[in-house]
Amino acid sequence: MNLKKKLFYSLFFLIAGLQACNTDQQSKAPEIKDIAANDDVARYMEAFKGLGALTDSTQPTQPQKALSNFRIPDDLSMDLVLSEPDIVQPVELSFDHRGRLWVVQYHQYPYPLGLKVTSVDNFLRVHFDKVPVAPPGGLTGADKISIFEDTDGNGTYDKSTDAIKGLNIATSVLTGRGKIWVLNPPYLLSYDDPDADGIPDKEPEVHLSGFGLEDTHAVANSLRWGPDGW
Repeated sequence: MNLKKKLFYSLFFLIAGLQACNTDQQSKAPEIKDIAANDDVARYMEAFKGLGALTDSTQPTQPQKALSNFRIPDDLSMDLVLSEPDIVQPVELSFDHRGRLWVVQYHQYPYPLGLKVTSVDNFLRVHFDKVPVAPPGGLTGADKISIFEDTDGNGTYDKSTDAIKGLNIATSVLTGRGKIWVLNPPYLLSYDDPDADGIPDKEPEVHLSGFGLEDTHAVANSLRWGPDGW
């Protein structure tokens, strides 16, 4: 198996293992009265029958047990590097030039804080009553971006830092050009970080805006640098 495939499997299993877990630490589901802007939406939400994981009462598998349940090719190995309570509901992970693991923890999902649903279409896309204010304005959401480091080189992350907190439907993070770039639809935010320590030196600026927020399963995500350096 070539190196690209090995890296793919390593990242896949790490992501799958983390996303398969679930704990009470994620934000609790809001009350219908707090997110429905009118009676029609409230009735729709009350009548909606979820499928799959939404109705499954199976309890989460313990991390070490989950690790032993994986079946992988003979020429690969897999280690448990992070689990609850250190990480909850990750939606994206990436590595920086120092080998640190950056994780977007999607605690606010599925509804942006402070917004109400005015309608739902046939594809379950929702319309909200307003556009959320960009951070640091508006309400403080539950999403956060954390950095994990292996300081002693034993293959397990032993140091964590919450780099950015209070985000409201954050889906991606990328570092470079002296900044920390964060997708927090409908905004692409940039935080100054000239010393690359992972801690923003200033409040964020809105670099771009206008990204859709109708379906928090499929908003803008996965920031990557292009071949032109942007």
